[in-house]
Parts: sequence; C-alpha cells; structure tokens
Amino acid sequence: MARRTFFSFHYKPDVSRAWVVKNSQVIKDREDAGFLDSSAFEEAQRKDPDSLKSFLRKEMEGSSVVCALAGAETALRRWVRFEIMQGIWDERGLFGIRIHTIADLNQKTTTAGPNPFDLLGVYVDDKKMYFTERASVSDKWTYTADFGKQMLPKWAYGAIPSNGSYPLSNFFSLRSWSSNAHNEIGGWIETAAKQANR
Repeated sequence: MARRTFFSFHYKPDVSRAWVVKNSQVIKDREDAGFLDSSAFEEAQRKDPDSLKSFLRKEMEGSSVVCALAGAETALRRWVRFEIMQGIWDERGLFGIRIHTIADLNQKTTTAGPNPFDLLGVYVDDKKMYFTERASVSDKWTYTADFGKQMLPKWAYGAIPSNGSYPLSNFFSLRSWSSNAHNEIGGWIETAAKQANR
C-alpha cells in the first residue's frame, strides 16, 4: 500500500541529504510530500507565524506519515518541531532518520545532532495530554511555543501513559541512514503508519 510521506528537515544545510532519502529506490514510486519550494516557504514565513502554520498544515494534507530527517541542527528548528507535533495532532505515523552521514553537494558529511524526539515530549495529567519541549535533555520541560496548553484531541499510538512527562523518543523510532537504508525505508514507513492505525 502506497503511503504519502511528509519529510520534515532543516532546509539550508540538509536539502541535498534529504533528496537522497526522497529518491531512494524503495520510495521512488511512492507519492511524497515535504519538499517545499523554498521561496513559497520563505514568503509564508515573512507574513507571520500563523500564516506559516497554515501553509505547512496545507502541505501536510493527505500524508499518512511524517518522517523527520535529523541532521546536525535539526532538533532545535522551530518549524521542524511544529511539523512533528502537527503530525501527532493529526494522528499521522511518525519516525525519524539520522542523515548526517549522507554527503552534501560538496561531498561533506556532518556530525550527529540531538535526537529531535528527545527534545519534544508529552505531559500527561489524568489522561489529558499536552505537548512539551526543551532545549537539551538536561533542561526542564515547558509547554511548547506553538501549541501551548492545548490538549491533544487524541493519542493514536497505544495506551495513554500514566501521569508525568515523556520524551517522544519513548514512542517513536529514530533510524540511521546507511548503504542498505534504501531497501529498508519502505518498511520503516509502513511500521510508522501502522503504529498510528493508518
């Protein structure tokens, strides 16, 4: 079954790495999203944050899975964080891939950055869930800038955990790109979709 996958990534340093993932053999024939025209993104960004959120939600429409492509600086990028949280809000499948080992157009790799799923989380209070975020794993959790104290309408990823704060890495996988990943990515996408009952 074909899955429309939205790819979320830090555009300027990682777009060529993201293209390697997008063009991998397994997903070549699949419908995909998340490769936005950067000029359209920048135009929406110049207007105001609410316009950009609307733009990104529209781009994500029809996707069943969000794949966060994690490079050196991805974990702290506001709009990558927003796309991950919006994917959960919309009950899409979610997983990530580390892409720092993929060479860019200058044939350079980079260093592994923090796991974005370690810096985003959920806070549970009496079966009610809220998004949380932090700047590093040693920082305290706070409500997110973009979702605030809005309660998640539904948690599509199994039983709601007991009260407390949980990083998203407790629920979602971060894979690593390797020479064989083009043979594996189709299975990763399918697993993420099934986790969300897609």
